[in-house]
Amino acid sequence: MASGKTTLGRAVARHLGVPFIDTDAQVVAHHGPIADIFAESGEAGFRRLESEALKQALETADIQGGVVATGGGAVVRAENRQTLRERFTVYLEIDEETVAPRIERDRHRPLLSRQEDEGAMDKWRRILSERAGLYRETARHIVDVRSGTPAANAERIVDAYRRFRSSRGGN
Repeated sequence: MASGKTTLGRAVARHLGVPFIDTDAQVVAHHGPIADIFAESGEAGFRRLESEALKQALETADIQGGVVATGGGAVVRAENRQTLRERFTVYLEIDEETVAPRIERDRHRPLLSRQEDEGAMDKWRRILSERAGLYRETARHIVDVRSGTPAANAERIVDAYRRFRSSRGGN
């Protein structure tokens, strides 16, 4: 959460000349605000919709080309991790010093605002500790986004993607 997936995804897509697809935006477009989905269907209901959006986004990217930004929790479902492992997947590594100002500005993150007994940064730390291994397990490439501009980090991702493609014979 708050690692810059959308910003970097858009920049990478521009570099590659392909569409950008954000699975959270797809969920919102088809089902309404994420906070409302959490309130009405719980996290399990949201994760189901997120998995459907991921599948559709990847099918579109397979046909038309594209960069897909997933929600931070997409990796909690085993079937999503398996699907993502089959592709060039990037983990944007970030720390709490970098993410704290972003979280302070953005109050629309349901997982960070649901429990009153735990502050947003404490929740973020807990969620990251639960997911970090899943991110590493799923990613083919890790980019430390604590430094560098979004443009420079996007270039690093594009370079890694091109090396990956050439190592696989352009596939």
